Amino acid sequence: MKHQFKTGIEEKEFDDFVTSFPSTSFMQTTSWAKVKTAWEHDFVGMYSKEKLVCAAMILKRKLFLGKKLFYIPRGLVIDYKNKELLEEFVSELKKYAKENGAIDIKIDPFVCFSEDNIQNIKKNKGLDVRKSFSKNTQEIVKNLSDLGFKHGGYKKEVNAYIQPRYTMAISLKDINEKYYEKEQLRRTFPKNTRNYIGTYQEERGVEFGFSTNLDDVKDLVSVLHCTEQRQHIALRSEGYFKKLMKNFPNNAVLFFARVNVDKYISFLKKDMKEHENKKEFCEKQIKEAEEVKKEFGPKPLAGATIVMMPTCKTGTKVASFLYAGTNTKILPSLKITNGLMFYRLCYCLDQGCDYCDLGGIDGSLEDHLSTFKSKFNPNVLELVGEYDLVISKFWFGMFNLAMNVLKYIRSKR
Repeated sequence: MKHQFKTGIEEKEFDDFVTSFPSTSFMQTTSWAKVKTAWEHDFVGMYSKEKLVCAAMILKRKLFLGKKLFYIPRGLVIDYKNKELLEEFVSELKKYAKENGAIDIKIDPFVCFSEDNIQNIKKNKGLDVRKSFSKNTQEIVKNLSDLGFKHGGYKKEVNAYIQPRYTMAISLKDINEKYYEKEQLRRTFPKNTRNYIGTYQEERGVEFGFSTNLDDVKDLVSVLHCTEQRQHIALRSEGYFKKLMKNFPNNAVLFFARVNVDKYISFLKKDMKEHENKKEFCEKQIKEAEEVKKEFGPKPLAGATIVMMPTCKTGTKVASFLYAGTNTKILPSLKITNGLMFYRLCYCLDQGCDYCDLGGIDGSLEDHLSTFKSKFNPNVLELVGEYDLVISKFWFGMFNLAMNVLKYIRSKR
């Protein structure tokens, strides 16, 4: 064997390697392992002459009778085209999994089958698209298949797999790999989106800001609670977001949108004087603004989000937009979510990011998430999805049978 396989790699050495490897995900860092406290974990890799050449952060979930599921989120951290190294690493991973009672090793690498602009998909625009994620895809897929990885299928539903198979991402560079100026970026959006960004909101008292302060998590959670109630869903707890920010102090960033209600009322009064035909609308908005001030105060929080800035130092740097909430009782006519999205994009542009991943969508592009995100002219990425390297066919079959029974029972409730 040309390389040496090691487990329990020291955290600093592991992170130094992962963050220096091109285009890696924050989900392969030691910090992410500390966030996923419901799982056990290990940091493993292959060495050549005492130098780490590939690695994987493995999450381990206890199942039954001492059995485990191994999951390598957005990994392996390896050049998938290096077939010899890949074969050797996978062989060692299989041995390690067997020794630890794992029935399966699941991976979902950030590799794309396809990537195209939403306008091309929906309107046949024929636009040139900057493509960064779908290089050498067929070679990578073949190499994984040759080593025994079984593809998990082509489902389009956003919750069909651990990580969504479809996502939307906004490129912060043009087709020639040159960073957009902020106004250029705004101009890439459809007219009915960009008209509500910038001066429009500044004049009306909408204010944006960011924070890395742990104490501000409570504000994020308060707005997420509004979204939970409105959409009848359950998102993460305050403890989860605090854990995220504690373990990613240089990467996890909170963003907020507030409205200076008095400034907005002053704008409306001035606008009404200058434009007689707007009197009825302005009077209605003034009344609404006064009610908002009475209920929520002079500077209510209208929207909040959390973004994970890229942890990798080389390659394609992707900022991940994780969770977002909106209080729709706060002056919805101001289109505050448009401005908050653009503010985040500009922040990421200033930080030298290449893309902003807006998060998972349904592959049909007909869900409400797709509808909202489409307003910002994103690219649609179809990822290769999940792969299973089955260690025990019998126990893996029993596990899948049990999961299918649980899904059936839940569907009948």
